[in-house]
Amino acid sequence: MDELNIPKNNVINHLTKASNSQGNNELTSIYRWYFEGQLITCFGWYDGDKGFENLHDLPYGGESSFLEEDSSEKIFYGDIFILKYKNGISVDITISDYSVFYSDRFDNFSDYGSDNEDVCDPPELQESEVLPYEEDEILIAEGCINDLECDYYEY
Repeated sequence: MDELNIPKNNVINHLTKASNSQGNNELTSIYRWYFEGQLITCFGWYDGDKGFENLHDLPYGGESSFLEEDSSEKIFYGDIFILKYKNGISVDITISDYSVFYSDRFDNFSDYGSDNEDVCDPPELQESEVLPYEEDEILIAEGCINDLECDYYEY
């Protein structure tokens, strides 16, 4: 990741010239997220040749005016650029700022399944029901469909 100084006008032209690797179509605003009262926007290429895929995983939940895939699932080609806007005006975004946004999105995504009814709650045992077990032993709760659904290993 690199930080660039982007002029307020002719952004697409400047980003295109600053890119080291490009896709087949025109550079465009692909996804956007709202975060802490600001707009985070990803510019890049959504079409390209095999071998030029961008390996960065974007956070989930990005909005696109023309793509249906979730931002976390879409493959991009060449470089991608992240810009930030506040009240419609471009503002600086540092690598650290992006890291906070990125971490927040993935933390929120990991909480997504916490209300899922397929998730098993740990068993509630009376003290007299607690069985001694070896340190490496895993307890599987009753009611889980298979052993892979619940892990009650004491880490």
